[in-house]
Amino acid sequence: MSHSAKRTRRTTTVAMAVVAVGVLVALTACGSDDSRAAASVSASTSGTVVTDSTDDLGSIIIGWGEKHSDTEITTPKPEDVTARCTGNGDNLAVNISAPHGWKIKASNSSQVLTVENAEQKIAGDIDTSHRFLEALHSVDWSSPDQVDINVVADAPAEWNPPHGTGHIYLSLHVDCA
Repeated sequence: MSHSAKRTRRTTTVAMAVVAVGVLVALTACGSDDSRAAASVSASTSGTVVTDSTDDLGSIIIGWGEKHSDTEITTPKPEDVTARCTGNGDNLAVNISAPHGWKIKASNSSQVLTVENAEQKIAGDIDTSHRFLEALHSVDWSSPDQVDINVVADAPAEWNPPHGTGHIYLSLHVDCA
């Protein structure tokens, strides 16, 4: 084999390796999730108070129980709540993290939220569907790439509420646009 043929073969082999690495990198990038930080997290835009306190209007509310405290009903500031958005439109999913161990997962257009608190060792799915009127939605997906959550629901019985019957309170808005 001539020197020129060996060089061409070596050049072709190197070129094929470069192309293979490029394809691998491109496929890896395509396979990654499109998770991104939410554009903003704010109080619910529904204008409804979920707790017994009118002082909570205009606040983010996350918690359960009967009183405002770090282990029950919390009112974190928007800058203390983070949200990650995955997908868009009908495929939007939102993962929310808040102080004191709260995590909330929502998927368009479900009325079921997965709620957990690692500090309190509680977790469960919360069905927010209205029992009597299907048209009412506590989890509103009607604005593109946004979710508005305004929920008062029974906490799972296994959470052992500190005050007898327990309710979970969630009120916040996430903009993923």
